[in-house]
Amino acid sequence: MSPSETFSRVLVLGGTGLLGSEVARALLAEGAAVTVVARQPPTGVRSAWLRPAELVLGRADDRAVLAKALEGATHVVHALGALPPALADRDPLHHHQAVVPTLLGLLDALVERPGVGLSYISSGGAVYGSGCPLPATEESACHPVSAYGVTKLTSEHYVGMYATQHGIPSRILRVGNAYGPLQAAGTGQGVVATFLHGALHGAPVRVFGDGSAVRDYVEVSDVARAVVQLSARRDGPLVVNVGSGVGHSVRAVLGIVEDVVGSRIDIEWLASRRSDVDAIYLDTTRLASLIDWTPTSLADGVDATLAAWRRARPAVELPG
Repeated sequence: MSPSETFSRVLVLGGTGLLGSEVARALLAEGAAVTVVARQPPTGVRSAWLRPAELVLGRADDRAVLAKALEGATHVVHALGALPPALADRDPLHHHQAVVPTLLGLLDALVERPGVGLSYISSGGAVYGSGCPLPATEESACHPVSAYGVTKLTSEHYVGMYATQHGIPSRILRVGNAYGPLQAAGTGQGVVATFLHGALHGAPVRVFGDGSAVRDYVEVSDVARAVVQLSARRDGPLVVNVGSGVGHSVRAVLGIVEDVVGSRIDIEWLASRRSDVDAIYLDTTRLASLIDWTPTSLADGVDATLAAWRRARPAVELPG
């Protein structure tokens, strides 16, 4: 069953972000009707991707905006972004207040709309924390080490509570470190984009820690495909990991990017941060039991991201 046969309309919150725009694009490609809430009209590639979607301008925490966006929706994908872990740790209360009330407003609205489903995009890199036996399964204990991770886990608990108490058809997707062509460099997240930018422009790159930290890097179009296919199902477990199932150290990612670009990157190694997890990668057995799941390898994903960057900015040349 395709999404267009399952949904009359899907509301994507965070639909102009890295994950949300890919999810909206994938839904549109499947023939589903899509509504996107955005504070500003999308520009560039995002504008082209989202042109067939209905755009509702405003904030997702504005009840009037949310009510308008929910008109006709039979499913909601919550892909709203948040501060990077290091910034969230500087003011946990502000971060919590910026994230959780918006989710609760959505959940309250869904209580009044029986049958409307929810896919909540969580973090497979932050909720499990450090010291988790690897690969992390959905049954692994969660001990987040950052305010970002604590807020994500809190949000998961609220989704589960509303699903139990009010029967909201829900799925929580714990996504690995997503990367892709629309990922911005220099935001404090996104080592693939940061390394690619450094390799292409000859700019020095700051890296926190000694490069041994391990993450599960998953190409964003793979994530979008998983979100769409899982959203079309009302059966199965509440929580599902979405990752490559493979761990790569920061140094390994550095080597892959240098090999793909054919250029060395000047690294400035800095002290590690308390908000950084030592090592995490995800067991995707549950995901593979629900959908056909063959994720893109990191080397192929980096190569595709570089090709997309060059198509968008053909004048970019290698340094030197």
